[in-house]
Amino acid sequence: MFIKEGKILLASFVIGAIIAVGFAAYTYTYAMRLQQDIAENVLRFHVRANSDCEADQNLKNFVRAEILQEFADVLTQSDDLDETRANIYEVLPTLREHAQNIIHDAGFEHEVTAEIANVFFPTQTYGNIAFPPGRYEALQIIIGDGDGENWWCLMFPPLCYVDMTATDESRDLLEDSVSEEGFRLLMHMEESPGLELVVRFRVVEWWQNLLAPNDANETDDDAPAPQFVHR
Repeated sequence: MFIKEGKILLASFVIGAIIAVGFAAYTYTYAMRLQQDIAENVLRFHVRANSDCEADQNLKNFVRAEILQEFADVLTQSDDLDETRANIYEVLPTLREHAQNIIHDAGFEHEVTAEIANVFFPTQTYGNIAFPPGRYEALQIIIGDGDGENWWCLMFPPLCYVDMTATDESRDLLEDSVSEEGFRLLMHMEESPGLELVVRFRVVEWWQNLLAPNDANETDDDAPAPQFVHR
């Protein structure tokens, strides 16, 4: 009797373990695939402040506004991600020099770095759009030590130049750039009741945060930026 019960318990444990492993494998694959699908179709713009002091935060906001204004024609002339990336690489030395001049003209000695890099971002919410955490390609401007609260927007599709929070234009740009499933995940907060999409978003969020690099501790400022809408 005891041997039979033991076998039943062992079999139950093995079956439970197999189901758990299978579920973990499924959710992992789903989370990686969906985040990658979104990440491969967008390019973010990221400005990292030297520190959290008021002067450095004001400088960060000034630099990002000036860069977006100065390079608007270059950064909005393409509806193709590869072409947008190529355009950025072409103007990257000039962009870095311009940012450096802005900083020096403002009376700061901070050195500036400008690069396109693969960066881990935490969960980001901008109005009704929520981006899951994970690695994204980004045009980064790092001011000085880059230890302060940061700012971000989307360079492609060029949502830096429209109101990201609610407009039909921003929705159309996103919808045209990512898969249908990826778009629904990004806009999951609009769904009613949307429980399924919330769960899916949390699955992606959980796995990405679990696999985040140890130094992925940056916090980003989601305050709306000045909009430079070009018609």
